[in-house]
Amino acid sequence: MATDPSTSESTAHNAHTCVESGPPYLAAILTAPPYESSTMRLPILSAALAAICLALPATAQVQVFGGDTTRADSSLVLFGDDLVAGINVTHGQPIWKAEYTDMLDKLKGKTHRLGKNLWTTFMTSVPLKIGGTKVKPGSYVVALKCDKAGNFSLAMINANKAMRKGLMPFTPNTWKPDVVTPLKLNKNVAKESVSKMLMSLRSNKADPMTGSFTLAWGPHTLTADLKIIAVKKAEKQDSKGTK
Repeated sequence: MATDPSTSESTAHNAHTCVESGPPYLAAILTAPPYESSTMRLPILSAALAAICLALPATAQVQVFGGDTTRADSSLVLFGDDLVAGINVTHGQPIWKAEYTDMLDKLKGKTHRLGKNLWTTFMTSVPLKIGGTKVKPGSYVVALKCDKAGNFSLAMINANKAMRKGLMPFTPNTWKPDVVTPLKLNKNVAKESVSKMLMSLRSNKADPMTGSFTLAWGPHTLTADLKIIAVKKAEKQDSKGTK
């Protein structure tokens, strides 16, 4: 019995749609009898399309997060005799919750994401010391380290290295920091609780080559002294930052 042309065209359209958008087994169902055409053209075409569909790898499941966000930013820019320097820290701002104070002990012995969303970043065009530890000129991504004794520090890794290795702040910590700068924990020192985490760089008026780093969150702060290391012209030519 001959197949009605309109039925054949509709069947072909349905089979084609299934092959494009549906699972492979649906293509096989739609191309099986009684949808067989007397001309045999439709089954052959549908079978070919089904074979192609079966041969294609399954589409990977990709979830997308992120979007437009506002990040906090603090900078120091210094000009002077034989000195032009720029230092910057940029970070996301998680919201403080009162129960976090009771969770401080759970941070011990681990390295944690610092801030919110993607990496906290730290850049310096000059060598400096944070908490007495030298940091070479360069760009770094930063995490928060807490040792087994409960001492906090900034854990920095060269940004280029981190990107080449595909390191993300919210994935398991499998990396070794290039620099670890100690911080002092000051509990319950804020006059008003800081709702959004805030990091700041400050210089001393009496001596602009010195200053401080402060991380304020909730009623607590983490602080460290900051000292810019003067570099002479001759030394600048050979000064090597992070690569």
